[in-house]
Amino acid sequence: MIAAILRAQWLSMRGFRLGSSRRGAALSLGIAFAWYGFWAMLGLMVEEAMAGSGAQAGTLLPTGLLLVFLYWQLAPLVSASMGASLDLRKLLVYPVPHRLLFRVEVLLRLTTCAEMLLLLAGGVAGLLRNSLYGGWTAAPRLLSGALVFVAFNLLLAAGLRCLVERLLARKHIREALVLFLVLAVATPRLLVSTGRAPRSLDEMFAAAHFLPCPWAGAARWMAGGGWVAGAAVLAAWTLAAWAFGRWQFERSLRFDAQAARATEIDPAEAKPVRLEWLFRLPGSLLRDPLAAIVEKELRSLSRTPRFRLVFIMGFSFGVLVWLPVAIGQQGRLDSAVAQNFLAVVSVYALTLLGQVSYWNAFGFDRSAAQVYFSLPAPVSTTLAGKNLAAALFILLEIGLVTAASLLLRIRIPVAKILEAFLVTPVAALYLLAIGNLSSVHYPRAMNPERVSQGGAAGRWQGLVFLFFPAALLPVFLAYLARAVFDSQTAFYGVLAFAALLGAVVYRIAMDSAVEAAGRRRETLLAELSRGEGPVASE
Repeated sequence: MIAAILRAQWLSMRGFRLGSSRRGAALSLGIAFAWYGFWAMLGLMVEEAMAGSGAQAGTLLPTGLLLVFLYWQLAPLVSASMGASLDLRKLLVYPVPHRLLFRVEVLLRLTTCAEMLLLLAGGVAGLLRNSLYGGWTAAPRLLSGALVFVAFNLLLAAGLRCLVERLLARKHIREALVLFLVLAVATPRLLVSTGRAPRSLDEMFAAAHFLPCPWAGAARWMAGGGWVAGAAVLAAWTLAAWAFGRWQFERSLRFDAQAARATEIDPAEAKPVRLEWLFRLPGSLLRDPLAAIVEKELRSLSRTPRFRLVFIMGFSFGVLVWLPVAIGQQGRLDSAVAQNFLAVVSVYALTLLGQVSYWNAFGFDRSAAQVYFSLPAPVSTTLAGKNLAAALFILLEIGLVTAASLLLRIRIPVAKILEAFLVTPVAALYLLAIGNLSSVHYPRAMNPERVSQGGAAGRWQGLVFLFFPAALLPVFLAYLARAVFDSQTAFYGVLAFAALLGAVVYRIAMDSAVEAAGRRRETLLAELSRGEGPVASE
């Protein structure tokens, strides 16, 4: 059964269908090789550290396993990209035992944090080389302890994913959960930056050596000192994780996401939409069909769970993640980042919005994108309307970033607020130009109900990683001119030139995207209409 599911998934996502180029597949492989090569290097560093630290390896091991546990469980939640998962709606119609489906779901948790396997492999190899803990006679103990610790993380991650997905499917709870995760992740780093955290790592990770904890039990099992007690603790936690994961999986099987999102509204008690003025704004300033496209984008994106999630993270997580960087050692905002804090956070929020808007403009339309090629309006009007809607959300995001910063009592001069409202749109010109090309050459259908699904194809994400520094280079030159000449005139002069150059780049990219859309029309629509296999990739 597992082989059949994997074969069906492979047939649904073959890299060379729909005219996909071998160069794109090679680029994807190259990016994956670079990413996992980096973690493999870290694994080698862990191996050397565990092999050469002598008796200290037993002290470092619980803390290292605690960090692996935290990354494995929290990283997918914070990034809102929880890896591949079974699409249960496509599998429940078949007479497949639920225990087998749960087994596949657990194995798919390897897609979220495969990097941790490289670090664990490095730690085990280092302990084998350590004369105090290793040797061939210790190999069964080390390998069994590591494998059970991996199983514990897989089972717990499967249960947490099912729980979080059900919570994210409910209105209002989704936004509250995002804010809670943001605060939970950013608060420790903020405390460290302000000097209010524990003074030593031993105090901060004191729980790592507390035996009833699973990472401490795994460390005891692998290190050999009292390994029987450690094995009993880790085995108990693993059984509890299995029970929790299976319970949450069964609840997800019976969960109706569409019913949870539905809201009963009495027409007599219906209230006007709070953002109606924003939706109606394009109609008073623009002509149809451009105004209609902008209004449609504003309404659809504001109702899309995935977009709302990223939009909220822009002015919440963005502010908190950059604030520790801006705070100096004495808790003062005196660093270089602090001097341009609002502009830095605004550009960061701009990049976050890209994955759910301008980098994959037709993603949420999916098969309905064919209407844009059937209407008498040219494709350039469609792309321009989508870009204008994204620009309005970008300006709203900057305003909310400013408000969040002021609520945190960050002193921002009025000149810096004006600067952020000028710098971010200039950077957006270049990113929108790249996004128009991305939307045509690398389209990807996105399910608006899946809040943890990424926006662009994997190979295009790699290209964005390469193009992003070039897109921000003109803005960086403006800051460089101010630093060199110590003149605001030089800054605004270079920024004005960057804006003019950005307009030219945007126009050229628009013409190229329109020409490519006409040439690749069938391929583009076929890719947007393509459904996922039994495994939904995120």
